[in-house]
Amino acid sequence: MTISGTAVPLNRSGAALWRAVCLISLSVFLGLGVTVYATGVLPGDVFISQQLIANDTGVVTELARWVNYGGRAQVLVPAAILLFWLSPIARRDWWLWCVALIGAPLLQNVLKFVVGRPRPSGSSLGFPSGDVTAATAFAMVVIYVVSREDLGRGLRWALAALAVCLMLAVGWARIMRHAHWPSDVLGGFLLGAACTAAAAWWESSRSEIGAPRTS
Repeated sequence: MTISGTAVPLNRSGAALWRAVCLISLSVFLGLGVTVYATGVLPGDVFISQQLIANDTGVVTELARWVNYGGRAQVLVPAAILLFWLSPIARRDWWLWCVALIGAPLLQNVLKFVVGRPRPSGSSLGFPSGDVTAATAFAMVVIYVVSREDLGRGLRWALAALAVCLMLAVGWARIMRHAHWPSDVLGGFLLGAACTAAAAWWESSRSEIGAPRTS
């Protein structure tokens, strides 16, 4: 099913909303990053990990292994290409979304070395989670695009819910596979959201400036 190319009428509070999402996500991320840098593993990390892994079974382990691919390029690159193909709204500023989708994972690689906290298993650095950052950035692009497309409310909410489920599922899988602490996953959510919301903020501001004023 091809997404219609007719955009939803612009909401003049759109830029303010995405600005708030960007700044709040960034502020919380920075606070969390400083806390992780200063204290290492947080008390909640151990508790949440133990609670999730306590229910681990062979089926859950296998499911987590497959869900884990939702934060990888093998899934996200084809998904992004499909989004650009279906949505004229996404194609209109394709370069901006590519910057967000590529820039967020690159930025998390730098921040890993700044924070310097190892993963639950092994000595590799873990904060923030790269897979979760990438999945969240993609999910936020989808949410922005479907909010601007001429879609029914039910379909719009369904697509947004699927995008949110993707990033939450990837975060769950990273914990279940002992690849990250829960705070690594939370950091990935916040960083991915901040990067994509910054792009949406810029695009919304530009669209609102160019939109005709109504009396």
